[in-house]
Amino acid sequence: MATFMNAMTGPDYTMYPFSTQNKQDYHNLMSVYLDAVFRPKLRESDFRQEGWRLEHEQVEDPTSPIIFKGVVFNEMKGVFAENQSLFGQKLLNTILPSNTYGYVSGGDPLVIPKLTYKDLVAFHKKYYSPSNSRIYSYGNLPLEEHLNYINSSYLVKFEPSPYKDTSVPSEKRWQSGKSQHISCRPDPMAADPEKQSSIAISFLCSNINDIQETFELQVLSELLVKGPNSAFYKTLVEPNIGAGFSPVTGYDAHTKDTIFTVGLQGLNAIDFDKVVNIFDKTVDTVIENGFEERHIEGVLHRIELSLKHQSSDFGLNLLFGLTPLWNHDGDLVKALKIGEQVLHLRQNLKINPQHLQDKVCTYLKANKHRLVLTMSPDESYESKQAQAEQQLLSSKLANLSEKDREVIYQQGIELKREQENTADTSCLPTLRIKDLNKAVEETPLVDHTFNSVPLQICVQPTNGVTYFRGILNTSKLDEDLKKLLPLFSQVVTKMGTKKHNYREVDQLAQLKTGGLNFSSHIVEDTSDLGAYEEGIIFSTYCLDRNVKDMFELWTELFNEVTLTDLKRFETVVRVSAADLVNGIIDMGHHYAISSAASLVSLSACRKELLSGLSYVTKMREIAQKTDLTPTLNQVQQISSLVLNKTHLRCATNLSPNEKDFILSKTGSFIESIPGVCDKPFIQTRVLDLVQPSGVSPAIHHVHAIPVNFAAKCVTTVPYTHGHFAPLRILTRLLTSKYLHPLIREKGGAYGSGASLSPSGVLNFFSYRDPNSTSTLDAFDEAHAWVSQNEFTDQDIEEAKLGIFQKIDAPIPPGSKGMNKFLYGIDDEVLQKHRLDLMTVSREDIHEVSSDYLDRNSKSKCARALIGPENKDLKSRSGEEWKIIVQE
Repeated sequence: MATFMNAMTGPDYTMYPFSTQNKQDYHNLMSVYLDAVFRPKLRESDFRQEGWRLEHEQVEDPTSPIIFKGVVFNEMKGVFAENQSLFGQKLLNTILPSNTYGYVSGGDPLVIPKLTYKDLVAFHKKYYSPSNSRIYSYGNLPLEEHLNYINSSYLVKFEPSPYKDTSVPSEKRWQSGKSQHISCRPDPMAADPEKQSSIAISFLCSNINDIQETFELQVLSELLVKGPNSAFYKTLVEPNIGAGFSPVTGYDAHTKDTIFTVGLQGLNAIDFDKVVNIFDKTVDTVIENGFEERHIEGVLHRIELSLKHQSSDFGLNLLFGLTPLWNHDGDLVKALKIGEQVLHLRQNLKINPQHLQDKVCTYLKANKHRLVLTMSPDESYESKQAQAEQQLLSSKLANLSEKDREVIYQQGIELKREQENTADTSCLPTLRIKDLNKAVEETPLVDHTFNSVPLQICVQPTNGVTYFRGILNTSKLDEDLKKLLPLFSQVVTKMGTKKHNYREVDQLAQLKTGGLNFSSHIVEDTSDLGAYEEGIIFSTYCLDRNVKDMFELWTELFNEVTLTDLKRFETVVRVSAADLVNGIIDMGHHYAISSAASLVSLSACRKELLSGLSYVTKMREIAQKTDLTPTLNQVQQISSLVLNKTHLRCATNLSPNEKDFILSKTGSFIESIPGVCDKPFIQTRVLDLVQPSGVSPAIHHVHAIPVNFAAKCVTTVPYTHGHFAPLRILTRLLTSKYLHPLIREKGGAYGSGASLSPSGVLNFFSYRDPNSTSTLDAFDEAHAWVSQNEFTDQDIEEAKLGIFQKIDAPIPPGSKGMNKFLYGIDDEVLQKHRLDLMTVSREDIHEVSSDYLDRNSKSKCARALIGPENKDLKSRSGEEWKIIVQE
């Protein structure tokens, strides 16, 4: 029932967090986690499977080539296939070179094979002692019980580690700045092939334990690089030198010596010196002119609002925020007193109005520990990396005797045998379905109307924050305009109004709200796969005292938005396109699933056009245009057609104290916007996709990366159908019992799984996968595996619990009732689905596998692959592959 489970690697600590809402589950997980961290077996076979190993390409064929294998080895090849990940890692290693930050904590693929099993065991023995650990608990369960268990079961049973000093030394400060240049792979998705370089100007700042200084530097960072009113946005992003800030931009307080960076991506290498000059001039300008008071207040308001805004993972976020400081023995209690830090900053500004300007001078002008890191694409980068890996492999193979080779062969056979054995999980503590509540937690909702516009009202203890959402149906738009809805959502709040320019709108939003947001909205009918709602959702939240101002902003936006500033539009398009391209590798499995699903479902096809690789490609094409006037005209058209209440429905989550006032302002907003509400809820109805008999479509997006992302999608049934619950349980069984052992443990992929979307599309996927066709074969053999297995009661129980992890995940007050508002799933539907899940039987699982996954099933299926060139796809029987090469 864990709502979160993970293990995380950082440069100066590792972390093993989990969360759950169930008391028994909490104790079960705590015992497993403590045992895994402090008393692991650390078998050599585990090291070889998860880390790296030499093994025959075909394990049982001693004549096949010996190659590198291993989960982490493949994972890190995938990580550094993304240029900005490579850039960020090199930046950290270069500005903090002397100690632990000078190394790649996740592992450089060309260095990982130098690690030995003995090294791993020695490392664990040195550092993984309770005396070198920090243990965190958050929640409403009795703390004394946790402490007694941890102490009696672990702490008293270990001797203090002889390695008493594991502190990280401070970096010796440079006497002069440094510069370094690195290479990366060319990106075929770049909007401008000549502008694929990146630059970062980075400074080492304060010690993380100086809490007030760290807080003030965070505020300073927001003022310098956050939003269109920030100094570096004005001088570096808006002039179209590059495609926007790089992900390394901002203040990083995760290292002992904190770092401030301004980075620019998507620029021409000939502009490196120009960027440095602009940076220096901007620093001088800020020192001379300072910051607007309203800008400072906007940043401080955002901090206040973040303290009141309740998220579902508040305890985890608190852990992630405190651990870097805690790891360096910082004062956690002082760090939590945000209000005192704000007050102290205000006092400093009152005493010295140039206080923040002085900080800029200290850290960005007089600071000698300055790094200018640049990166440009190299056409031979990929071949050089492959050659370096081959040389490393050859050097290892050259020293092998015949006996060594026989050992490698036998170890491969043994590991394969071990991977095929069923793990004994009987020793693990577990919950039972009978321990779960049979009834859903009901959410009280009131349906109201203003000017015929439906309003869902949910009264909750929102901690003095009001949440507001609206959905504008877009089904009546022309097809060309529908494809631009994500772009419209990106720009509509960033272009200004008749009353305020875009900088002023951004400042007002920062001062009065948590942001004004638009996004695409495609949701399938819960009982009909041939129907879906399409629209855009707009949302915000604010402190109760700012409700009037918040609705005035929305009123102004709906009535007076000005989408005419072509230069501003070009900037937003350029930045958006660059961000999308950067996310392809990190989100590769999602893009692969979207691509495959679009070939079997028309609603999924619509989603692909609005959020898949199709949209990434469209945005790249738009960004490449020399004149964006026609595109801006289309965005204006969308605005005139959708920013009204003709097809509008709304929802608000609010606290009881201010209910009447908030509802009156909600009604005033609805009344103020144009149009007459006619049909607030419209469904798009579509004909079923027809596939040629005996052939399933497939698509391969060829990218020059060293790993694959594979997906297969199969149509099944809608959410309320009786087969939906057993299909969800089936996906969990496939993930844990079939795909994980086969694709991750044996195949070396970083991740794999199966899922069932509310639209009724069953998805198979792999993530950072060294294989391609064998993974697709594994997807195809899923039903055969199910038919050969009589799952135990424990197997099914565990699968059900795995599904209930998601169903019973905590919902913050501001999101209560959203299942009904966004997806049409009310408490009654949720209750039926809950009981359906609890009563799924072994026979049900076999039945749905046969009905939908069998090769002779009438279900439509399709496949997608994102990865390097693959000549084997054309020969796959019954599959018609379309190859898309990014050029």
